[in-house]
Amino acid sequence: MTQPATRCRWSMLLILTLGAFFPGIGKGASNPTDYLSGVKPLLRERCFSCHGALKQEGGLRLDTVALMIQGGDSGATIVPGDARESYLLARLAANDLDERMPPEHEGEPFTAKQLAMVRTWIDSGAPAPEGEEPEADPEDHWSFQPVVRPDVPLGEVAWRRNPIDAFLSHRHQELGLVPQPEAPRLLQVRRLYLDLVGLPPSAEEIERVVNDRSAMWYEHLVDRLLEDPRHGERWARHWMDVWRYSDWWGYRDILRNSQKHLWHWRDWIVESLNRDLPYDEMIRQMLAADELYPEDADKLRATGFLARNFYIFNRNIWLEQTVEHVSKGFLGLTMNCVKCHDHKYDPFEQADFYRMRAFFEPYHVRLDMVPGEADYERDGVPRVFDAQLEMPTYLFVRGQETRPDTSTPIEPGVPDILAFDELEIEPVALPTRAWKTELRPWTAAAHVTLAERDLAAAERSLRNLVNKQKKDSHKPDAKIERATWKVKEAEARLASVRLRAAASKAARPGVDAMAMIATRAEAVRGERALELVKRQAAVAAKQLSLDQAKGDERNAKAKKELASATKALRDAEETASKPVLLEETFTPLEGAKWATTRFLHTGRDDPPITFPAHSSGRRTALARWITDRRHPLTARVAANQLWMRHMGEPLVADVFDFGRKGSQPTHPKLLDWLASELMEHGWSMRHLHRLIVTSAAYRMSSSLAGAESNLAADPDNHYWWRRTPGRLESQVIRDSVLALAGTLDPTMGGPSVPPKSQENSKRRSLYFFHSDDKRNLFLTSFDEALPAECYRREQSIVPQQALALSNSKLVLDAVGQIATRLSEQTTDEDGFLRQAFVVILGFEPTEREIAASREVLRTWRRLPDTSEERARANLVWALINHNDFVTIR
Repeated sequence: MTQPATRCRWSMLLILTLGAFFPGIGKGASNPTDYLSGVKPLLRERCFSCHGALKQEGGLRLDTVALMIQGGDSGATIVPGDARESYLLARLAANDLDERMPPEHEGEPFTAKQLAMVRTWIDSGAPAPEGEEPEADPEDHWSFQPVVRPDVPLGEVAWRRNPIDAFLSHRHQELGLVPQPEAPRLLQVRRLYLDLVGLPPSAEEIERVVNDRSAMWYEHLVDRLLEDPRHGERWARHWMDVWRYSDWWGYRDILRNSQKHLWHWRDWIVESLNRDLPYDEMIRQMLAADELYPEDADKLRATGFLARNFYIFNRNIWLEQTVEHVSKGFLGLTMNCVKCHDHKYDPFEQADFYRMRAFFEPYHVRLDMVPGEADYERDGVPRVFDAQLEMPTYLFVRGQETRPDTSTPIEPGVPDILAFDELEIEPVALPTRAWKTELRPWTAAAHVTLAERDLAAAERSLRNLVNKQKKDSHKPDAKIERATWKVKEAEARLASVRLRAAASKAARPGVDAMAMIATRAEAVRGERALELVKRQAAVAAKQLSLDQAKGDERNAKAKKELASATKALRDAEETASKPVLLEETFTPLEGAKWATTRFLHTGRDDPPITFPAHSSGRRTALARWITDRRHPLTARVAANQLWMRHMGEPLVADVFDFGRKGSQPTHPKLLDWLASELMEHGWSMRHLHRLIVTSAAYRMSSSLAGAESNLAADPDNHYWWRRTPGRLESQVIRDSVLALAGTLDPTMGGPSVPPKSQENSKRRSLYFFHSDDKRNLFLTSFDEALPAECYRREQSIVPQQALALSNSKLVLDAVGQIATRLSEQTTDEDGFLRQAFVVILGFEPTEREIAASREVLRTWRRLPDTSEERARANLVWALINHNDFVTIR
């Protein structure tokens, strides 16, 4: 039976809940708190975007009661004590859509309950708190202000190790918080390994660090891990989340989204992080390497960032996603909110979305041939180029692509509040090899290799058929004749490719004009010969079909097809016999292939796009604006991401929205100091990594022991008085199991592991094929990154996670191997147990834990068909299912 006190609490809760919907119940609508908790939030959500600090349509502001009474162009908006005479309520409740506020396209109308709340508040005198302040000027918002390096605070020095701690300890002192002590060495070592390289330390690595008695043991370990090639792999996955990495996907074999071989961009990210390529340079290469470094194949891989946005059917969806995620990922701005109307919170006009889109309007995607491979299905580098330089950008009325405002083309530009200099856009004259890809030195060689490979395959197929025919003593059949023609066609193709390769080489400057004309004529004749063989093969095939045709209808059809093929052969013979004219040319050996679109018809490809000799220079201008040190957002957004992924929580909770609707930073000065450090040290992310992980804040224990007063003052640890524990990402969990088992394949780079091969693959999870419809099941159980958008990973707790660690093939295969490796370290049972806790969980077991482990081992040994090895494997299995295995503490 419910106790009286409990019933009383539930009664009060019910009264307060009803009071939110029916002012007058409970404390009464005359209390200013009802305005602050009910009416004002509603007006802020529905009305302030047009009648607040951002805009004042009709000269009206509604962000304070005083301003409502003052009114706008139409006079007073409310009459305190008389809702019937209040213009505000009349507009909110109007039945006429032209009169009702908010307008239909701006948001949902007020409900009857909400209107009743506003009416009751006005009738009760429209009470408001004393000194109510209007909204601040949007242009004064913190994130739109220049980054100014703050002074490092003075104060507590005993705890802090670097300036990061000075900023935090300053707030600790203000709030009376006492930071937790430093975590034990073993835990710090595990934390660093998982954080910096994404793998747990081995027993040997743990022993090495534990036995290092130098005062700088920690700093030495940090430097070693930052130089470790695995660091690039670990942190590449973080940035791949933010930058929306996704392998291609579509219906069956039709590439509809992203690009094939996008792993080249992934490898560029890994390599760039391992070289500590400056963050600003990474942005410039991802947005405009084709304009900045048009002949640098390694840097061109970076533009996979934009190639990933490809969408075969709709150019508008493609470009909308580009604008949205360039803005969120680099600037922390929700520019997608202004596709249909002016931003409701930030000082951005609808036209700003289309100005941003105009930077990307000309760009397209293509696959560049890699040396030694002319088959684009096997390999190729996805990258971008400007294709349609004159394509205009139009504003879509209410965001509807069917209603473009063609009266005024939109030029590239940035929001006024972020325009700190005149934007200079200069077209880029591309070097010849960037657009005449047949002139690249490896193009001809790759085509020759492919043609040789095709000829060898055709010859091999013919040999197999001939040998089979001899063995079976059969007379020659149609299959052999078709195979013979395939060999002839492959021979003619190889000859044509070689002649075209020679002609392309001869077309370069410095070659004698007569020699150039001669080789070109040979290439033309080679193509004619190839066409002739194709037509001869077609006639032979149609003749075979006629010979095998049964029935009058099929016979008539075969005769008609043979006649058509014969006519085409006669035309090819006539063309082959003609002399080559001086102006005739050959088909160049392509060194790149554009990504075919179906914007015009969903069932067939659009006309092919040529590669222009110029690029617009728009994306270069955008990249330079984003990475200009005067930009208030870029470095702050990057510093916030780095802090969050090291410390478990961000300084700005809304990591992709630094606008007015987003959260205020918990430590604005620390954020600006980190952003300043990033820029002043050449945009080196490694510099910020080192600063964060060597701080006293990072090295703290995550324990709550003895922290009662801290919990009372800051229960959510907003001010970092302890280390925030966090669940490991899905990739780290899987990779850790393999690393402990000694089976992790350390091979770096290369094509993504296809889904059908992943169950038995030992590669790092970073290299798994990852797309919208093909994600690894084990990884998705632990909140794998969503390809569409993942600026911050989820940390759910669901039953499937326990099942994955208990029953997956990955874990069941690994536990025996882990137990064997641990047993090799010591033959002593207690030694094995301590080693298991240290290596798997990162802490020394207590005597109680040792005793319990001994007991469970004895129990397992008594089971039928159980060996010592299996008992120890069971213990390893239990520890892998321990919460600390999947947690960074």
